[in-house]
Amino acid sequence: MTKPALLAFLFFPFLFLHGQDFMSDSAAVKISYGSSPDRKVEGSAIEIGGSQWELMSPLYYYGGEDWSFGAGLRYQSTDIDISDVSFLKEDHLQSLEIALFLSKDYSDSLKGIALFVPGMSGDFETIGGDAMNYMAMAGVRWKKSETFQWIFGAFYSTGFDDDMFLPAVGFMWEPSDKADLVFAGPIIRYRYSLSESFDWIAGGQFSGNRWSTEADYSTGPRDREFAMTAYRLYTTVQWNPSVKHGVFASIGAELGREVAIKGTGLDLDKDVKSAPSFEIGYRFRF
Repeated sequence: MTKPALLAFLFFPFLFLHGQDFMSDSAAVKISYGSSPDRKVEGSAIEIGGSQWELMSPLYYYGGEDWSFGAGLRYQSTDIDISDVSFLKEDHLQSLEIALFLSKDYSDSLKGIALFVPGMSGDFETIGGDAMNYMAMAGVRWKKSETFQWIFGAFYSTGFDDDMFLPAVGFMWEPSDKADLVFAGPIIRYRYSLSESFDWIAGGQFSGNRWSTEADYSTGPRDREFAMTAYRLYTTVQWNPSVKHGVFASIGAELGREVAIKGTGLDLDKDVKSAPSFEIGYRFRF
């Protein structure tokens, strides 16, 4: 199994568990800003870091007696800070994804779920087929009890190296109204309500993206695919001044960081030293 395939396999249950929440009564508009400082690419003198703005918003939702359907978007604007432009000349990259969600209730304990996410990531100066990517997920959510539910399904994605099709499993446990735990391989999230206004969240998840770029280097114009990934541990405090409004702040650490570049005559994959990270944001619930 390639590394991108392994990451997708482990990441799938987390997305699947929360994809349905994105289109349900907990759907929200979310805007956030995060950054991590420059750190050295191992085996070189190059340093890389960056910051990112993100916007998530539902576009449409319909809920029937047994069926529900929704659509939403996610936009990311990423500024890359890199000390050597011969490594990567782009310093501003973007991505846009549209999520299409469908669910059907077969019984009180069994729900079918499907999610299709087309998107494009790149410098957005030249849009081509290489900037497009697709992800699809399908499966069932089995509610074993009032506090515990399983997710079983499958994942398909166009990736950095090749297309992937993988099975996956995850679960969610809600021991009380104040707490819930999501676990899926190395993906974990625990939430605890400290009060009616404050939530504390801790967890770990993969972060990063892949972008298609085009720039003029010393040898002339060149297309490059650039990927930057990490495993992020974080802790978050969220203040909810009202039912609809929430403000949050996160601090954490990015571990297992990697950068990869593919292009004409290029096939580079290097580790990057670990770095702290932070994120602040606002969420409006419908």
